[in-house]
Amino acid sequence: MPFSNNELATYLFCALLPHTKTTAFTILEWNATVKSLAQNNLEPEFLLNCSPSELMNVLTEATTSQKTKIIKKVEQRQKLGFSMIELEEALNQGYNVVFRSYMPKRLKKLSLNQRPAFYYYIGDLNILNSPHALSVVGARDALPEELNNVENICEDAANNDVLVISGGARGVDSTATNAALKAGGKAVIFPSDGLSQWSRNKEVRQYIQNGQLLIMSTQPINARFTGPYAMQRNKFIHSTGDVTLVASAKISGTKKSGTWEGVLENLKFKWSSLYVIGSSEGVEKLKSENSSVEFNSIKEVFFSTTKLSNILENQLHTLFINALSAGIDKAMIEKITLNEIRKIMDDIEKKTEVKKSSKKDDHTVKKQMSIFENM
Repeated sequence: MPFSNNELATYLFCALLPHTKTTAFTILEWNATVKSLAQNNLEPEFLLNCSPSELMNVLTEATTSQKTKIIKKVEQRQKLGFSMIELEEALNQGYNVVFRSYMPKRLKKLSLNQRPAFYYYIGDLNILNSPHALSVVGARDALPEELNNVENICEDAANNDVLVISGGARGVDSTATNAALKAGGKAVIFPSDGLSQWSRNKEVRQYIQNGQLLIMSTQPINARFTGPYAMQRNKFIHSTGDVTLVASAKISGTKKSGTWEGVLENLKFKWSSLYVIGSSEGVEKLKSENSSVEFNSIKEVFFSTTKLSNILENQLHTLFINALSAGIDKAMIEKITLNEIRKIMDDIEKKTEVKKSSKKDDHTVKKQMSIFENM
């Protein structure tokens, strides 16, 4: 298999592997383990053959409760060795896996405490390198006029090379994706089930082959829909785009609204700026609280100077929060924001592309910024 021992170890201990009746690491447990290994100049492959006592001595960054759970999970998974049926079958069937170190920047907007150890995916991962991306969320039972508006917006997005991101559900999600793809644009779907359900669809396969569609999930390939995961994957949708369009939303009551819960998470963590259309109760609430902006056009949102500065400010906020939570020195962050960004802006004012700056300056910027990118 085309993976390193560190990647195999990551998969072995973080994948759900339902057929084995063992339990995978949580994101917090995996983070504590990886930090502990790094503190001891070790890598994840150490877990493949270590003894419980060796692991106990290494887990310096884990709580007492975490240590007990981690050691138990490692012992259970070690017995599986490299016989990881799901991974082998996934690769043989044309699926792939991307681990943290190789994730595109858009997927790294999530903090380490929210970022999965890996994603399963089908399609071209480079789609995520699109310079502009619009996340679209909304109700399954949105009104016809709301769906029509979504369709027009996503056709316009496609015509302006703006990537469209959604959760793939019926209603707003599917309308957004279909409109972008039919207009010749590109789209990313974070579905609430495994990838096998999608790969059986002839039209989906065609868009994947055309290089227009990427589908990603942390669920096992053959997993079915589950409510908890549908809620969990909201953060993937909201954080991957530069802005998020809320097309229709009900406010959570006795029964939680997936769209609304995702919006609340976004407001808390500031993954992307919120834009709204229509007059659903959730949209009206966001407008009344000044938590969103009325969506007018793709060009105004993505290509006007004012909106671009808002997007950049939001991205920098997320970047620095993640850097601080990862333990990056505040002085280094300040140096990057004040000095390196100023250098880039000076180059722009001189009408010189950043790519054409001196090799020495490029190397310095890349080296320092890579601290954030690889978190």
